Amino acid sequence: MNLNISLSEFVEFMAALSLFFAILQTASHRLDFAIKTYTAQSIALSITMFLSVFYYFDYELILSAVLTLLIKGILIPFVMKKITDKIVEDENVKPFVNFTYSVLICIFIVIFSFYITSNTFYCSTDNGTMQKVLAIGLSIIFVGIFLMLARKKALIQIIGFLTLENGIILGATSTVKGLPLIVEIGVFFDVFVGAIMAGILIFHIKDTLESIDTSKLSDLKE
Repeated sequence: MNLNISLSEFVEFMAALSLFFAILQTASHRLDFAIKTYTAQSIALSITMFLSVFYYFDYELILSAVLTLLIKGILIPFVMKKITDKIVEDENVKPFVNFTYSVLICIFIVIFSFYITSNTFYCSTDNGTMQKVLAIGLSIIFVGIFLMLARKKALIQIIGFLTLENGIILGATSTVKGLPLIVEIGVFFDVFVGAIMAGILIFHIKDTLESIDTSKLSDLKE
């Protein structure tokens, strides 16, 4: 019993750590720091998924955790770093919403997400651990959406999308023991290929506008 409580606390801690890194992205002033926080977020997510194996005794989650670590914790950050290194320009993040307000909005998002899940889902079999993890997953989804809308640079917007996808994976893990393995593998590789294609698109934006600031797309004329 004591082991169960301790395990549930560790699951909650790792999920909360994943949310912390997602929020930290919105306070980031530099692209390289945003990539590092995304990497840390994905690693925390993979650990959370691995620990969930001991709740569900579903050993497919081990492979899901390993794929998350390899693709989202190593390969995608590597691609993002290569893109950043090749784009020679100021790496400072340009926000539509300033960093202080961004953090405050994220705090509101977390409160809202916990309110929704507490009034929609009830779980008594695991001391509410997976209900809390679901709320955290929902928070990460909303933070990812906010990051896409509140930042001007295309690379940060891509990181926002990848953060959103992390939230979906965490939410799925907490409610339905994760997605079916074959679907999950397909999603992981789709996201990886999407990240590469997004990198190519960023290079084209850079060549056309001499910047990756998406607010300058309005300057294009037919």
